[in-house]
Amino acid sequence: MSVSRAISGDRQTSHIITSISSASSADLGTLTTCNCELAVLPVLQFLQQQKEYFSPEGYSITVNHHHGGGYNVCCEGEIWVQTQRFTVSSFLKRKTVLKSHEEYRDYRENLLSKPLVLFTSVIKNNTESPVEKTFAVVVNTRHPKIRRQIEQGMDQAISSATGENYSLKFELQNVVKTFFFQGGYSTDGEGLDFSYEFKTDSLFDVFYMLGCNKRKAEINGKILNLSCNVEEKKNKVKMFLDKMSEPFIRIGSSADRRFSNISVGSKEEDDVFS
Repeated sequence: MSVSRAISGDRQTSHIITSISSASSADLGTLTTCNCELAVLPVLQFLQQQKEYFSPEGYSITVNHHHGGGYNVCCEGEIWVQTQRFTVSSFLKRKTVLKSHEEYRDYRENLLSKPLVLFTSVIKNNTESPVEKTFAVVVNTRHPKIRRQIEQGMDQAISSATGENYSLKFELQNVVKTFFFQGGYSTDGEGLDFSYEFKTDSLFDVFYMLGCNKRKAEINGKILNLSCNVEEKKNKVKMFLDKMSEPFIRIGSSADRRFSNISVGSKEEDDVFS
């Protein structure tokens, strides 16, 4: 299966999770475009609904950034779409090494400028032949709560290791694992963290070698389940993702308008993971 065919094949999705409710009309109808903290949806649905930012060719995907919009795709250079592995170009490494304060500033600014996308595999518990499905986890780094967690983690790390080597790992395993566990599904958490290492000119840093300056920061937030296989609902979810991935304009500007008249299905349609 080529990724081009997969992305264009909107009707190829199938049910996987039936016990976790997806985002309802009440949820999205009262949110501003920057109020979604975290979201999950099947990777194939995500690629289908955000074609503008993902260019497929053969067994590879190029991540596009149009006029400052789009996503920071965080991975190891590959993702699984259904049962096929695809290489990814123009992605953000899950482990980044920074060697100057200029690189640090650029990394920080880029990280907070676009929604961050990570990938993890999910399987159903208590099943004789469990099938892994890959999900995209969207971290809305523009949301005040998420932004604050990232900024505080970075500020605390750099203030406690001035002039020394240090590393900081952001983790989402707990919040995502809990979310899937509620529906009888599990994930090993692989792919649900990202980190950077700041290396000074010091050739020998005993504190870093002993692990003193290796820090962690947990990201928590409310998760919206944007999974769906109803065509009308797909269109509304796409509109929501389109708004979230627009070029960044600070809160309080004219671009921060309510997501009026855009909602996602009824409760009876909500129990769907594609």
